[in-house]
Amino acid sequence: MLLELLKDARRRSHRSQEGFTLVELLVVIAILGILAAIVLFNISGVNANAACNGMKTDGATIQGAADLYWNTYGVYPVGTSLTIVGGVPTLPGASDLSSPAAGATVNQLELLQANLLHSATNGWNAGAPIPTGTELFTYKAAPPQGTVHGAIQGNACVYNP
Repeated sequence: MLLELLKDARRRSHRSQEGFTLVELLVVIAILGILAAIVLFNISGVNANAACNGMKTDGATIQGAADLYWNTYGVYPVGTSLTIVGGVPTLPGASDLSSPAAGATVNQLELLQANLLHSATNGWNAGAPIPTGTELFTYKAAPPQGTVHGAIQGNACVYNP
């Protein structure tokens, strides 16, 4: 008798255990998809922040190297002249420079740096008008090729992968 009651209870417990319905599974999959999209969106911002931080670090390194040169020789290293026209710097032979910045532009107070980036396009645009007579120092690495993906000016950073 007791054995039959246990068998009966076991049968009832198996009948009450059913699998998930199709609707329940679809809801769970939809929720997981939404969570995955949120994570991917946040990761893209992290990558851009990392690139901006890298550019700022490179810019600080260039600023430090320029300051070290100035401390040693009493002048900043200059490889070419720079003309300010209407608040925008015009560089001679600017065929390997691109907007918003190319190489690194350094003076004693500010740093405009594009992570040693280069392009085969013409033109150079400063982030803001530069007063006539401002002393700027531009650095670029060879070879003059590649694509400008980002630039920094002070604490502002623009990055487009």
